[in-house]
Amino acid sequence: MRFRFSVSNNNQGGVSTTFITNAPSEEFDAYIWKSNYSYNTLSDKGGKLNSFQTWDASLSYRKDKDAKWEYELKATNILDIDSQVRNNANNISVFTSETFIQPRFVTVRFVYTL
Repeated sequence: MRFRFSVSNNNQGGVSTTFITNAPSEEFDAYIWKSNYSYNTLSDKGGKLNSFQTWDASLSYRKDKDAKWEYELKATNILDIDSQVRNNANNISVFTSETFIQPRFVTVRFVYTL
């Protein structure tokens, strides 16, 4: 498990801005199962501004390490979030950016190794 915690303070004249980001994440990688989950919370002095969760996972199978065929079922954006918002402040500006996320997507892969 990883934890990312950041505090961004900024004072531009009479306006003071503080953003607090708390983003724990968990990665799990087993022989056949891989998963990546993160939860992000953004808040300021007034309280929580935004939060979002992301989760991607895959399930794969190969008979043994020398097998020619491998099969994989992969899902991205399992929680089907629409977008993630990030805020930041520096000496020149205070800004917000929004990234739109591709909808939930599930694929099946067949891999043949020569």
